Amino acid sequence: MAEADIKIYAQSMAGIRDRINIIQTVNVNQVNIPSTTFKAEFMFLQFRKVLEEIAFSTIAANKDAYSALHAKFSVHWKAKAILEEVKKLNADFYPNPLQAPMKIAEGHHHFEAIADGYMTPDEFVTLYEASSEIVHTRNPYKEGDKTIDAKYTVQEWVGRIQKLLGWHRAQLLSGDVWIIQIPHTGDVRVYPATPTA
Repeated sequence: MAEADIKIYAQSMAGIRDRINIIQTVNVNQVNIPSTTFKAEFMFLQFRKVLEEIAFSTIAANKDAYSALHAKFSVHWKAKAILEEVKKLNADFYPNPLQAPMKIAEGHHHFEAIADGYMTPDEFVTLYEASSEIVHTRNPYKEGDKTIDAKYTVQEWVGRIQKLLGWHRAQLLSGDVWIIQIPHTGDVRVYPATPTA
């Protein structure tokens, strides 16, 4: 696996952290956006970009197989479609949330999986669709309820994304993994690793 792909993955994760931070800043009114509509549009535009970064990171972790299947992979941009295509190559493509590591021997760490409370693949689609609806201007002639159900509050979505990605595993087709840590500040760390029984 090329160092360049690991670097792209880490940059995507750092971009996600930065966007989550700005969502939180706007959500608690540390940035003055005088309209609740404009505020919601701004925050959900950032969520949409977070989801796109997650999708692009799945390409980085599966680039060789993805590029062999899709010659024009460098122009792909629809996050939901990217995830559907990556899933065909790697059923375990989605980030696997982990608890912080426990050292069990010199050079060996155990990562307990997180069972719930994180953004699932189905919730990825829910947030993607809600974000798309919020950031696009509604047709003034469209009938029906104008309310958009985003399922969770902004802060709940932030928490679910942070729980998914704070520490997580990216499964590679080779059987190896990348263990990723996104600290509150500083560089994102990507640790190539080989699981043991």
